[in-house]
Amino acid sequence: MALVAFIFAGCAAVEVKLRKPRPTSSKYIKKIPQSHERDQVTAWLQRLHSAQNETEANVATRELVAILQERHFAPLDLPPGSLAPRLAVSQANADTINPAIVDELIPATDLEIKGLLSRSLQDGIGVPYVAHFKTGSPQLAGQPGFPRVGMSIPVTALITIHPDGARLSFNQTLRKDHVLIAGRTRQLAADFSAPLAHLISKGRNRLIDFQALIFSDRNINNAGLIQMETYDPKKIPVVFVHGLLSRPEAWMQAANELNADSEIRARYQFWFFLYPTGLPVWQSAAKLRSELDRFRHSLDPYHRNPKLDQIVVVGHSMGGLISDLMVRDGGEHLWRQFSDLPLKNIHLSSTARERLEDMIDFKARQDVSRVIFVSTPHRGSEIALNPLVDLFSNLIRLPLAQFRHEHRSVILAMRSNVRDLFVAPVNSIRFLRARSPLLLSILNLPTRDGVFVHSVIGDRGKGGGIHSSDGVVPYWSSHLDFAASEKIVPSGHGANENLQGIAEIHRILQLASNAGPIALHLKK
Repeated sequence: MALVAFIFAGCAAVEVKLRKPRPTSSKYIKKIPQSHERDQVTAWLQRLHSAQNETEANVATRELVAILQERHFAPLDLPPGSLAPRLAVSQANADTINPAIVDELIPATDLEIKGLLSRSLQDGIGVPYVAHFKTGSPQLAGQPGFPRVGMSIPVTALITIHPDGARLSFNQTLRKDHVLIAGRTRQLAADFSAPLAHLISKGRNRLIDFQALIFSDRNINNAGLIQMETYDPKKIPVVFVHGLLSRPEAWMQAANELNADSEIRARYQFWFFLYPTGLPVWQSAAKLRSELDRFRHSLDPYHRNPKLDQIVVVGHSMGGLISDLMVRDGGEHLWRQFSDLPLKNIHLSSTARERLEDMIDFKARQDVSRVIFVSTPHRGSEIALNPLVDLFSNLIRLPLAQFRHEHRSVILAMRSNVRDLFVAPVNSIRFLRARSPLLLSILNLPTRDGVFVHSVIGDRGKGGGIHSSDGVVPYWSSHLDFAASEKIVPSGHGANENLQGIAEIHRILQLASNAGPIALHLKK
């Protein structure tokens, strides 16, 4: 059906299954009475100390973690003559966590994952775990956008043996994936897919969201920026914006693949914008701007962190249109395309005026340095003109209760030749009609100097170049003359989940990592 093809093209949701816990006993240690906890710890420390390979070391580490976990990670004094006088957890710091406050601690290898293109692993020392913190955890204090189900992060358990005692640490590998041991830098083993999949499995875990599209009025309070890791002031935020009928899960393949690169992990942190996709693009863009402001006020109220002035926004499909509005000036440039009457002269309540100005009177953000458009219909799609699609758009319910009675005042202020565009609620699907003046008005807005924009465009075998199409968005709609780069990949509309499309996003982020203060100056 054309409607389904238009609103979304993607893969199945990620599936996660927890394997049955393996018994704590192992073939490496025998004839140790389980009741003798200290003797077990002593034996396992000896096995860890004398391990001939990482497999043996990891088995010992898992056993020792399991023993301490039963004790709620309280320290354990060991018998005289032991390899170390005690086993204790290292004090938490910026790069490690306190396991005693973790709500779930799961060995990463115990999670079976289906649905990801690959599993992002890193070889090294230690045992990868998933640490999950529920809402209300002290670990999440001060985080402005953690998911409602909490947060799952990758950690690696590492036990080091010293004359004064053995110490267990849980290292946050998204912050620091190497440690210094005896004067030697060692890389930590890590699993970056496991916590991502674990967190997704706790949420709605779906790519398509009909409810948020149709009942945009009910879902407006769910809109906002979401973090998948605790804020790191040393990293540049990458904001992923999903498309029509979709959710942030649509970006999980990209986030997973990008996390496989240590340079990307060291330089970037990923944020995701969730919004009800029935809203008109201008309204969703206003919400994203307010969320970026909220995050900045929470994380860096005095604007001292330059990393937060280098944000990269990546938008798929309609999300690309929302992203575009982050780097353009509205105000009179936008309003005069539809009306000859100054906005201030329209009789509106203070609430309605404030809401309208939020959507129309905006400036290009100074904290967004780069925008990546993926399968973005800058000039709309012919599919949105389909009568079935138009019928479907009539079902969308927008949050207009406070504005309904003043809608007529706004309509009458419009020029007669464009008034019909605003008679019906301007929801997202009507916004996306091919060559719609609503869409073209965005392209007519000036962009901020000093911003890079890039295009990733899908082609389903239409011949490439000007003849290409991803089945939903044709090349004539997705192409921008002023883009710093343009990459056509063999993909349908889901280029955000295509390996070559993700590879192009990866290339652009690498380019941004190496870019100096020189920036491209864009024209209208």
